[in-house]
Amino acid sequence: MNTGAIILTVLATVTPVSARAQGGEPTPLLKALIECRSRPDAARLACYDEKVAALVQAERTGDVVVADQDQIRRSRRAAFGLGANAASPLPQKDAAPIRIDARIRSVREIRRGRWEFTLDNDMRWRQTDDEVIFPRAGQSVTIKAAAMGSYMLKLPSRSVRVVRIR
Repeated sequence: MNTGAIILTVLATVTPVSARAQGGEPTPLLKALIECRSRPDAARLACYDEKVAALVQAERTGDVVVADQDQIRRSRRAAFGLGANAASPLPQKDAAPIRIDARIRSVREIRRGRWEFTLDNDMRWRQTDDEVIFPRAGQSVTIKAAAMGSYMLKLPSRSVRVVRIR
């Protein structure tokens, strides 16, 4: 089987799972592609070629984003603490993480008794409460979503309220 046949076979079995899972209709581009299945054999290939070209062009221009579940999970993990998950248009098959485990790469006192943490996953968090702590590079931490959109960073000795700044 050649590559074109494999692609057509995959495209012929595509269903708009994410749109249906959210109770909506598929996007017009996907709907047009799906409708190619109902064409007779000779017209089906031309239809797929035309609709796939339109879909590829829409992805190149950023009008459409194609992502698999692993990419969505990584994106949600990277956005943890930035407030981007609440209004996410992505399918909710795998919810946003409620905690992140990491190590402190570096700490910096930003004013007396308040710290900024850079983690080994490149996230940067800033302490917002007045708890007295003594963080060190290399310590393991857990950051959890807390009440009303806030976050708690748990050190081995105690927890402090934080906000993500990068």
